[in-house]
Amino acid sequence: MFLIQYESFENLDETKKMNIINAGFKVFAEHGYVKASVEEIVKAAGISKGSLFYYFESKKNFLTYLYNYSGQVLERIVDSPGSDGKPTYMVYTDFFERLNTIQLLKMKAATEYPHMTHFLKKIVLDSSPVVKETLTAINEKYMAERVMSFFQGLDYHKFKDGIEPMMVIQLLTWCSEGCASQVQFEEKMRSASQKTAADFDRVVELYEKYVALFRNNFYKAEYL
Repeated sequence: MFLIQYESFENLDETKKMNIINAGFKVFAEHGYVKASVEEIVKAAGISKGSLFYYFESKKNFLTYLYNYSGQVLERIVDSPGSDGKPTYMVYTDFFERLNTIQLLKMKAATEYPHMTHFLKKIVLDSSPVVKETLTAINEKYMAERVMSFFQGLDYHKFKDGIEPMMVIQLLTWCSEGCASQVQFEEKMRSASQKTAADFDRVVELYEKYVALFRNNFYKAEYL
């Protein structure tokens, strides 16, 4: 996914860059675009308001940068190539094996970058008209370049008649997000912990139970 470069920001040391990025993720995730306060962002980042505008020129540019950055992180994790140069998930022709591989990688990203995950959910559901056109263009580019590659070389004959693969993808996407949220909530309730990332092994264990349930219900009996 194309990431607009802001030279003055890119030249910062990595720690300072990540402080600014994570501050943006956190504040936008909590308030959405319109209600997000630049003052709150710069306070969380430990920089001045003038510095943020020097790096990005506007709040809109900063949000667009974060949205692109998120896509780049997910692309790097999910599309990591195998020995043949293709994403590792492409070796699977079974629908659930391929989708499961991708979702596990996405959940890994969600546990490592919790603020980023919350940011994406908030912005997708709560995008202002000011940024909607820009984000829509980014999403369309992503769909054209990445999502459709998932369907190349898959076996569809295993599905029961009337099952729509795209709907199964959406169900399992929601499921993976729900599993991470549920485990995180349970851990906070049990230990009063303030950590934001859920235990990845527990998330995977819960998710795989749902995958087995869907597979048993959507595949023909001879493929179970």
